[in-house]
Amino acid sequence: MQYSILLLFLILTALSALVFTFVFISSKKVGISGQGLSNPLQKRFWFLLILFVVLGIFASVTIPRSPYFLFADEVPARVVHVAARQFAFLLSDKAIDPENPEGKDSIEFLANELVEFRVTSLDVNHGFAIYNPSNRLIAQTQAMPGYVNRLRWKFKEPGKYTILCLEFCGMAHQVMRSSFTVK
Repeated sequence: MQYSILLLFLILTALSALVFTFVFISSKKVGISGQGLSNPLQKRFWFLLILFVVLGIFASVTIPRSPYFLFADEVPARVVHVAARQFAFLLSDKAIDPENPEGKDSIEFLANELVEFRVTSLDVNHGFAIYNPSNRLIAQTQAMPGYVNRLRWKFKEPGKYTILCLEFCGMAHQVMRSSFTVK
């Protein structure tokens, strides 16, 4: 699926570059030889107008399917508070106190249950990335001090999901991990 989308983007990019080059070359002003267009800006105007309309349609179709809008109209069945700190993730069903941070040892979700992660950081910026049981990245957001990012996701397949930090946060960054189970 991802490779076909990438291929589609590459084809559209190449096609756009070819069309732009054609329009640019064919819209030269009338020179001494009498060849060219008397009003090259009109051709460029129509090209750019069509290009922006196509990009607007493409954006209106793809943006609502992004993870931030995917489950926006649903109420989450479970809210999990996540506090990142060097070099661990704390997960809890209750809000985490920055002065005395504590998390649960194990968290479990039901399959096809909408879960909202409320992610923040207690020290520096971290990445909060969720990997499925086959170690494929399925969702991610930033963990930033003083700000809470909300990430909603439905886990379809049961198993152990891993959380890794995607932003270099210090010397022990590579050991910053956590996990949860979906039943």
